[in-house]
Amino acid sequence: MNNQRKQLCLNYLKARKAFLEEANKDDVLHGNDNIVGRIGEAIAHSFLEQLGKKPEVVRNQSKAGYDIICLSDNSKISVKMITSENKSGSTSQIKHEWHELIGIELGEDLKVIKLGLITRKNFELELTKRNQRLAPNFSRAMLKETGVFAKAGKIYIGEELAKYNLL
Repeated sequence: MNNQRKQLCLNYLKARKAFLEEANKDDVLHGNDNIVGRIGEAIAHSFLEQLGKKPEVVRNQSKAGYDIICLSDNSKISVKMITSENKSGSTSQIKHEWHELIGIELGEDLKVIKLGLITRKNFELELTKRNQRLAPNFSRAMLKETGVFAKAGKIYIGEELAKYNLL
């Protein structure tokens, strides 16, 4: 490995380590073993907080099957985020016990460009209408005009999204 490449790798790993050290002390950024997932949960937390839902990020997410619980109504929220780096257009599987799903698309400028919110009931009804399996992978297509979130939930974009000042 040449020195420039080695230094680039080391810089990335040092930044990642510094992020994790601070994030693990934070009530919102702790937990998830996926850094992009942690950031998605922080975005969703801020959004839910502004809706007055009193969100708390779950400590042991792998067993819970959801990422956030809202103290205002005891709803369990699963969060999925996809970045512009993801060229395949899909991420991890949507599964487990959740009441609402938040899907987030992060653009090349590192800003949230779409945020979708859907209940589990509406999600499953829409997937059934489409003859799709009930535990699909989260995909960018779900946030499009013809996607599951648009047809059976709500998508926040543009000015409506900007008022939340997420990322």
